[in-house]
Amino acid sequence: MKRAYLIEMTIFRDYAKQLVGLGLIVSLCIGLGMQTPLAMPATLTCMFFMMGAMGLAAYDELNHWGLFRLTLPLSRRDVVLGRYGAIVTLGLAGMVVGLVGALVAMGVAGALGLGGEVGEAFSFDAELMGPMLFVTSFTLLIGSVVASVVTPIYFRLGQTRATQILPTAIALLFVVPVAVLGNSGMLDGGIPGLDLLSDLLAALETPAGMVAGVAACVAVSAVALAVSAALSLKLYERREL
Repeated sequence: MKRAYLIEMTIFRDYAKQLVGLGLIVSLCIGLGMQTPLAMPATLTCMFFMMGAMGLAAYDELNHWGLFRLTLPLSRRDVVLGRYGAIVTLGLAGMVVGLVGALVAMGVAGALGLGGEVGEAFSFDAELMGPMLFVTSFTLLIGSVVASVVTPIYFRLGQTRATQILPTAIALLFVVPVAVLGNSGMLDGGIPGLDLLSDLLAALETPAGMVAGVAACVAVSAVALAVSAALSLKLYERREL
């Protein structure tokens, strides 16, 4: 597994460097537009998880790399576990870069003495650290779930076929149910579970609730990736290349 992981990271190294620079610019623009530094680590965390999964899969079909890789002293199990290790590494790297970038942006804003709404939004506040960690962990959950869904599809169908199918699958899973429920009148009496959601949001305003929320997001992310890796192992072992 270690050899496969190092190969994945070596292949993706140059693209990851470009992704860091682009991600910092995009996250800073989003943060300035939303007038909050919370958007910076959140954007980079989610972006790196999703781009890691999709970008690494794209290399499999580049110059028939996926076929050649199996001629190396690597098992299919090594390939799958190395891929997930690389995805997690890239996602966590995006999170760290985003957090550091947000802190640097706040430091620069304070040093330059920026005024107005932007200066006020990017002024350093210790109370902002808790919400920043939770928002980042929540986007970590989103990114890991997306990676957990698309990676088994890539291993089973390949990047080209998966890219053709994924938009339709996403529409069927998310857009169609919302449209059906919205037009059926089933939600006229209110959204089920809204009171529970309000209670959870209120609990997140407490320090203990914030810590529990971060821990829950990380735990669910780990479970989703573990289940996805097990599924990818079965699918990739049965796939004929």
